[in-house]
Amino acid sequence: MTDIEILDLVVIGAGIHGLAMTKTYRDAHPHASILVLDKSSTIGDNFNLADDHIPGEHVNRYLHSYAETFSLLKHVRLNTSVESAVDRGSTGWMLTVSQHTESSERKYQIAAAKLVVATGLTSEPFMPTLHGKETFAAPIYHSSQFARAEHGLGDFKRVALLSGAKFSWDIAYMYASTGIQVDWIIRKSGHGPCWMMPNRLTPFKIIPELLLQTRLITWLSPCIWEDGFSYARNFFHQHWLGRKIADTFFAKMQHATEEVNGYDSHPETAKLKPWDDVFFIGTNRGLLNYDGNFFKLVREGMIKVHVADITHLSDHSVHLSSGDVLQTDVLICGTGWKDTPQLNFQTCRELGLPGHTSSSAQEHVSQADAHIFKTCPKLQNQPGPRYPTPLVDKTDELKPEPYRLYRFMVPPAFLGSQTLAFAGAYRSPATTIIAQTQALWITAFLDNRIPELCDLDTRTSDRIMYETVLHTQFGAWRYSRGFGARFPELWFDCLPYVDLLLKDIGVRNQRKKTWFSERFTPYMPADYVGIVDEYLGLKANAS
Repeated sequence: MTDIEILDLVVIGAGIHGLAMTKTYRDAHPHASILVLDKSSTIGDNFNLADDHIPGEHVNRYLHSYAETFSLLKHVRLNTSVESAVDRGSTGWMLTVSQHTESSERKYQIAAAKLVVATGLTSEPFMPTLHGKETFAAPIYHSSQFARAEHGLGDFKRVALLSGAKFSWDIAYMYASTGIQVDWIIRKSGHGPCWMMPNRLTPFKIIPELLLQTRLITWLSPCIWEDGFSYARNFFHQHWLGRKIADTFFAKMQHATEEVNGYDSHPETAKLKPWDDVFFIGTNRGLLNYDGNFFKLVREGMIKVHVADITHLSDHSVHLSSGDVLQTDVLICGTGWKDTPQLNFQTCRELGLPGHTSSSAQEHVSQADAHIFKTCPKLQNQPGPRYPTPLVDKTDELKPEPYRLYRFMVPPAFLGSQTLAFAGAYRSPATTIIAQTQALWITAFLDNRIPELCDLDTRTSDRIMYETVLHTQFGAWRYSRGFGARFPELWFDCLPYVDLLLKDIGVRNQRKKTWFSERFTPYMPADYVGIVDEYLGLKANAS
């Protein structure tokens, strides 16, 4: 070990959340010593194969351009992993890090006054237990790795694909559209195929993401966060007529998607019909943003769908519970990511992460559930239970507890010391807007500039824990057929969530110029230009 490096702020993760955090904190503290650590060899590495309608390489180039434009690269240290983080109380954290080069490895320590973990939920691939994989004699990849490992699609004649998530649709299309046979395995014991929407919604050809960032549409979905429009929310979720309108909206959305996709028009496409009501699905959905007709490839047999479980593997063969044996040159697993930051925290305080929570939150669960059901009566009418079979045999890799972070960012136990925050521990289509807003909120939190958190006593701490549980329980009921019981999913709630954070800080959340546009036009990143300056103005006036 060399001498200890002493820094004001360390950010782990050089993706969109880490870069936004670095720029925002530096804007507020121009002379602070800031370091961004990332285990990858390039910033924004997980976006090289981003599961989105924008190609991953475009997002990656944008992040590089963003970092260069705002002179952030000088703060970034790549090929560096954090092995452990030791809690030193009010003085911060002692980090043990390892920096890798092609020929060597150097370990050293960093004393960080503040620590922000910005690795998000997609930093570590989650791979299933596959019995017999040692005899498979063919590549097995996670969906985030295969293209990099093969420098493209690879030289395969037959491809086996496991998962019903959006990325699997993309991979199936890429191979089948070039004439390569795809055997697509959707686990019978899993969640089924995800919802896939048209990339434009009729009759006005509206981009779906823009609807999610339009206030009128957000009112139709239950939400417990106060956005300044309680009268509208009360109408749509407390009054019988409003509830009828909201129910009709979601029913029409589901029917229109089923009709356009034509699931029932062919026995093979019927296998891709989602198993759950669209209302209770969170972010496990996507857009049909392909040049050709995806379902035509299914009908023609280029994509063969198997609703079955993998029992075991043998030489270039995948054995299914249906009795089918699939011959293949490769197996690609679109089985998601490990939910929790892969960092060894050493602290006696509760971290609010799966595997790091205690019973202190449990005493608030029943009260929170009662409030949710009173405010959002529809959430009492839940679909019947389903018990998917775990993808792994090791029970220590399964973390049944949810995230319990205040505002989805800070463990309640660390609100007093203001030394730790998590950025990006959620899923949402509004990542750009939320990343900037979280960065500003965390900056204000580290500055002790959030009024609700300035004077923490026992009563305030109890209220904070209740709000933390309330928000996490809301996700569990709102997106019960998604991942809401495990981590925050922000779909129809992304705009109200941004409202919540800005109101905490004291920055204007209603940012449109007219009454009409505030309610009926979508919010875009440009609408939030100036929020950092507004915060700095508030900070200066309070000094």
